[in-house]
Amino acid sequence: MASTLIYFVETPSEKQRFLLCRWVDRFHEAGRKVQVLVDSTLAAQHLDQMLWTFAQESFIPHRVLTSKGSVDIMEPVVITVGEIVVQGFQILVCDGPPRLDFAAKYPEVVHFVLRDDPEKKQESRLLWQAAKDRGMELRHVPYGGVGDNVRHAVKGGESA
Repeated sequence: MASTLIYFVETPSEKQRFLLCRWVDRFHEAGRKVQVLVDSTLAAQHLDQMLWTFAQESFIPHRVLTSKGSVDIMEPVVITVGEIVVQGFQILVCDGPPRLDFAAKYPEVVHFVLRDDPEKKQESRLLWQAAKDRGMELRHVPYGGVGDNVRHAVKGGESA
C-alpha cells in the first residue's frame, strides 16, 4: 500500500472551519471524493450548513453519515461523525486530530494545526512525530491568510 500524505495546515482557530471548506472545495473541483471527519453531531451539522453557504460561487454536494452500514454514497463529499471507513473516498479532511491507524486508510489527509491554541498545537506536534515515525509523507502548509494555503491542495489528482 502506498504511503499516506498528511498536510499539516496552519490556521488560527477562528478560521479553521472556513479553511476546511476551502480545502474540501478545492479537492471537489479536482474530481476527488472527500470524507470530512468530525467528532460530534453538532460539528457535522455546523459543517453541513457551512458547505452550503461558505462561498457564494460554490456548490458542494454532500451528506452527513452518522453510523456504519452498507450505504451507497452518491455524493462526492461525505461528513462522518466518528471514524467510519467510506469505500472509494481518497481524501480525509479532519476537523480534529485523527488516529493514525484510521488516517492510514486514505492516500491523503488534511490536518489543521491551530496556531493560537497551545494544547492543540502540541497535539499536532505529537501527531507529526508519530506519522513521521510510521514513514508517512508529511507536508507543512504555513498560514498565509484565509484561503492562501489552499493552493497547496491537489489539482487534478497530482500532488502540488
